[in-house]
Amino acid sequence: MRRSIVFVAAGVIAVTTAGCASKSTTAAVPPAAQAARPIPPDSALAKVQIGMTQVQVQSILGAPTHEVSYESGKRWIPWYFGSDVRRTEWAYKGLGRVVFTGGNQWGGGAGNVERVDYDPNENGVRTN
Repeated sequence: MRRSIVFVAAGVIAVTTAGCASKSTTAAVPPAAQAARPIPPDSALAKVQIGMTQVQVQSILGAPTHEVSYESGKRWIPWYFGSDVRRTEWAYKGLGRVVFTGGNQWGGGAGNVERVDYDPNENGVRTN
Protein backbone atom coordinates (compact mmCIF):
# COMPACT_ATOMS: atom_id res chain seq x y z
CA MET A 1 0.00 0.00 0.00
CA ARG A 2 2.73 2.41 1.00
CA ARG A 3 4.68 1.54 -2.17
CA SER A 4 1.69 2.37 -4.42
CA ILE A 5 1.24 5.74 -2.71
CA VAL A 6 4.89 6.55 -3.35
CA PHE A 7 4.50 5.62 -7.06
CA VAL A 8 1.33 7.72 -7.41
CA ALA A 9 3.00 10.70 -5.71
CA ALA A 10 6.07 10.35 -7.94
CA GLY A 11 3.82 10.20 -11.01
CA VAL A 12 1.92 13.34 -10.00
CA ILE A 13 5.17 15.22 -9.40
CA ALA A 14 6.58 14.09 -12.76
CA VAL A 15 3.47 15.17 -14.66
CA THR A 16 3.22 18.58 -13.00
CA THR A 17 6.89 19.42 -13.44
CA ALA A 18 6.86 18.23 -17.05
CA GLY A 19 3.87 20.50 -17.75
CA CYS A 20 5.67 23.47 -16.24
CA ALA A 21 8.85 22.79 -18.17
CA SER A 22 7.05 22.77 -21.50
CA LYS A 23 5.78 26.34 -21.17
CA SER A 24 7.57 28.91 -23.27
CA THR A 25 9.32 31.75 -21.48
CA THR A 26 9.03 34.11 -24.45
CA ALA A 27 5.69 35.65 -25.28
CA ALA A 28 4.49 38.05 -27.91
CA VAL A 29 3.94 41.58 -26.70
CA PRO A 30 0.21 42.37 -26.82
CA PRO A 31 -0.77 45.49 -28.77
CA ALA A 32 -1.90 47.29 -25.62
CA ALA A 33 1.56 46.90 -24.08
CA GLN A 34 3.39 48.28 -27.10
CA ALA A 35 4.52 51.88 -27.04
CA ALA A 36 1.65 54.20 -27.87
CA ARG A 37 2.12 56.55 -30.80
CA PRO A 38 1.61 60.21 -30.05
CA ILE A 39 -1.49 61.64 -31.71
CA PRO A 40 -0.62 64.38 -34.19
CA PRO A 41 -2.48 67.64 -33.49
CA ASP A 42 -4.03 67.69 -36.98
CA SER A 43 -5.66 64.26 -36.47
CA ALA A 44 -9.36 64.08 -35.61
CA LEU A 45 -8.41 61.71 -32.77
CA ALA A 46 -6.59 64.60 -31.05
CA LYS A 47 -10.00 66.11 -30.25
CA VAL A 48 -11.11 62.99 -28.33
CA GLN A 49 -10.43 63.24 -24.60
CA ILE A 50 -10.45 60.66 -21.81
CA GLY A 51 -13.87 60.62 -20.13
CA MET A 52 -15.91 61.70 -23.16
CA THR A 53 -19.17 59.86 -23.83
CA GLN A 54 -19.86 57.78 -26.92
CA VAL A 55 -22.24 60.47 -28.21
CA GLN A 56 -19.52 63.13 -27.91
CA VAL A 57 -16.99 60.95 -29.72
CA GLN A 58 -19.45 60.14 -32.48
CA SER A 59 -20.15 63.85 -32.99
CA ILE A 60 -16.40 64.39 -33.54
CA LEU A 61 -15.42 61.27 -35.53
CA GLY A 62 -18.72 60.01 -36.92
CA ALA A 63 -19.76 56.36 -36.93
CA PRO A 64 -16.97 53.82 -36.39
CA THR A 65 -15.81 51.52 -39.19
CA HIS A 66 -16.07 48.56 -36.80
CA GLU A 67 -17.27 48.04 -33.23
CA VAL A 68 -16.55 45.21 -30.81
CA SER A 69 -17.37 44.63 -27.14
CA TYR A 70 -15.55 42.30 -24.75
CA GLU A 71 -15.23 41.58 -21.03
CA SER A 72 -12.46 43.08 -18.96
CA GLY A 73 -10.70 41.13 -16.24
CA LYS A 74 -12.74 42.98 -13.63
CA ARG A 75 -15.79 41.00 -14.75
CA TRP A 76 -14.63 38.05 -12.65
CA ILE A 77 -13.85 39.89 -9.41
CA PRO A 78 -16.44 38.73 -6.85
CA TRP A 79 -18.56 41.52 -5.43
CA TYR A 80 -17.20 44.11 -7.89
CA PHE A 81 -19.93 46.52 -8.95
CA GLY A 82 -17.92 49.10 -10.87
CA SER A 83 -18.77 50.41 -14.31
CA ASP A 84 -15.85 48.90 -16.20
CA VAL A 85 -16.48 45.16 -16.47
CA ARG A 86 -16.82 45.53 -20.26
CA ARG A 87 -14.93 47.39 -22.95
CA THR A 88 -16.33 48.69 -26.20
CA GLU A 89 -13.79 49.35 -28.91
CA TRP A 90 -14.51 51.53 -31.94
CA ALA A 91 -12.15 51.23 -34.91
CA TYR A 92 -11.75 54.02 -37.45
CA LYS A 93 -10.00 53.07 -40.68
CA GLY A 94 -6.84 55.12 -41.18
CA LEU A 95 -7.10 56.77 -37.75
CA GLY A 96 -6.98 54.24 -34.92
CA ARG A 97 -9.24 53.04 -32.11
CA VAL A 98 -11.20 54.52 -29.25
CA VAL A 99 -11.83 52.26 -26.23
CA PHE A 100 -14.74 52.91 -23.86
CA THR A 101 -15.64 51.49 -20.48
CA GLY A 102 -18.69 49.38 -21.14
CA GLY A 103 -20.78 49.27 -18.01
CA ASN A 104 -21.41 46.84 -15.19
CA GLN A 105 -22.51 43.19 -15.25
CA TRP A 106 -26.15 44.21 -15.65
CA GLY A 107 -25.52 46.41 -18.68
CA GLY A 108 -25.71 49.72 -16.85
CA GLY A 109 -23.02 52.29 -16.40
CA ALA A 110 -21.17 54.88 -18.35
CA GLY A 111 -19.62 54.40 -21.74
CA ASN A 112 -16.77 56.86 -21.33
CA VAL A 113 -13.48 56.99 -23.22
CA GLU A 114 -10.79 55.03 -21.44
CA ARG A 115 -8.07 55.04 -24.11
CA VAL A 116 -7.35 56.47 -27.56
CA ASP A 117 -4.95 54.52 -29.80
CA TYR A 118 -3.59 56.41 -32.80
CA ASP A 119 -2.65 54.14 -35.71
CA PRO A 120 -2.64 55.51 -39.27
CA ASN A 121 -2.38 51.91 -40.53
CA GLU A 122 -5.63 50.87 -38.85
CA ASN A 123 -7.60 48.68 -41.25
CA GLY A 124 -10.89 49.38 -39.49
CA VAL A 125 -11.70 45.76 -38.54
CA ARG A 126 -10.57 43.87 -35.46
CA THR A 127 -9.00 40.59 -36.55
CA ASN A 128 -8.12 39.04 -33.18
